[in-house]
Amino acid sequence: MDRSIVSGRPDGIAARGPSRLARRAILAALLASPARAQEPFAEAASRRLVLNGTGVRRFFGFQVFRGYLYLVARESDAARIIASPEPKLLRLVYLRDVDRGRLVSTWEEAFATHCGCAVPPDFRARFRDLREGEVETWLFTPAGAEVRYGNEAPARVPAADAPRLLAYFIGADAPSDGLRRGLLGLS
Repeated sequence: MDRSIVSGRPDGIAARGPSRLARRAILAALLASPARAQEPFAEAASRRLVLNGTGVRRFFGFQVFRGYLYLVARESDAARIIASPEPKLLRLVYLRDVDRGRLVSTWEEAFATHCGCAVPPDFRARFRDLREGEVETWLFTPAGAEVRYGNEAPARVPAADAPRLLAYFIGADAPSDGLRRGLLGLS
């Protein structure tokens, strides 16, 4: 019998799966993936928060970022989450590069539509091209919201505007129903 037919290789050597080292490298890469590596808990505003839900923001069918919403206690009612004085942490992990121009137009529209306000100057000053894997965090407290890219100093959103901006992600009129449902733990 011709061994090349059995093994599928012309040299007749039976093919094996990836080496142990290669399997470990694949596993490490999967575990390091931002979409998989989020912890079920986070520390923010001196509180331990639990992962409420996760969802993906798509634009023209492309995945732009994965969002992770952390709350003091799990909750699926957006109005109750938005009204709560408890801290809320929203992490956005970018799944693709986003150029500065797209970022500016998206946030200008979001601030104008959802809070009727302008993009805070210190937030606007941070707009730059974002690369796949970068993380943006939003910490919502009664004092307002702090938005930060990576380890940069936070930009501040006034307390009056912060709840409306949280509604941009989880409110009834959120532009991405898939992201909204995921963050609320409904999907």
